[in-house]
Amino acid sequence: MKIITNIFISILFVIYQSSTNDIVFANQWGLEEQATEYDKCDSVILHYDGKSWNHVYDGFNMWLSDIYGFSDNDIFAIGKNGAILHYNGKSWTIQKDIHITYHRLNKIWGSSRENIYIIGDQGTILHHDRSGWEKIEIGIGDWLTSIWGLSEKYIFIVGVLGKILHYDGEKWREQYSGTLNWLYGVWGASKDTIYSVGDYGTILRYDGKTWNTAVQITNKRLMSVWGTSPKNVFVVGADGLIFHYDGMDWKGQRSDTNNWLRRIWGVDNNNIFAIGDYGTILYYNGTKWSRQKSNTDYLLLGIWGNRKDNVYIVGYNPKGHL
Repeated sequence: MKIITNIFISILFVIYQSSTNDIVFANQWGLEEQATEYDKCDSVILHYDGKSWNHVYDGFNMWLSDIYGFSDNDIFAIGKNGAILHYNGKSWTIQKDIHITYHRLNKIWGSSRENIYIIGDQGTILHHDRSGWEKIEIGIGDWLTSIWGLSEKYIFIVGVLGKILHYDGEKWREQYSGTLNWLYGVWGASKDTIYSVGDYGTILRYDGKTWNTAVQITNKRLMSVWGTSPKNVFVVGADGLIFHYDGMDWKGQRSDTNNWLRRIWGVDNNNIFAIGDYGTILYYNGTKWSRQKSNTDYLLLGIWGNRKDNVYIVGYNPKGHL
């Protein structure tokens, strides 16, 4: 019954997306929420200096979904309609010379400045090396939701209906996930300890050979997974859910919010952030979670930093301009 439901949901989403140009939070960002059409959507980039969050960029008609960088002066943000922004340490600029795709871009990751991947809707995979950006065609048209890699020769992409792709340095290959549930996050501590999370509380673990269900601790949607080691793994999701794995057991942690948490990321064991709906920013100091003031009600989707006093968040304004 669950398989039929997933396929039916996907068909409805394809029909709905083809009939509108601007969809806010449809499918991979939360089917439980009502999709609403707006003429324009604002985007925002926030910066954390170790003390407070401040707005450093506002854009119009642009939905920013993720951010990733390599230094203080070399950061990328991506989003709707194939948008790619770059920060050079002084200002954010739209990369207008890049016309590879107009599909929504969902996640970005790179092993180095010369090896960057961006994934998105309709099977979009973009790659950047010394010669520039190119679109990689591997014969799929599925929505791709998350990417993570251990090195330039060991990369995973996850997406709709349990889709998992693996790159071994030579070729992209599809792996059997054992589920048709949508997957939204992927992260690993080593080649034989990789997790992916998704719908209906799905938590999969890869042991270097096969994917298997790691645990079933909720039936709600899980959006993101991140950790510092095989014995320190965090998962976040719907209704403020936070779970932690210590190498032995998965246990829930108190978030004090019912807002959806869309992403988790950290600098180290004692500096971890969870972000989500209505400008939610939670901070973990190694002992407990506390709310930080974001000064926005935006939907926060992507986070990256290179130290605890230099962290960036991207998101968009669901209210738009009517």
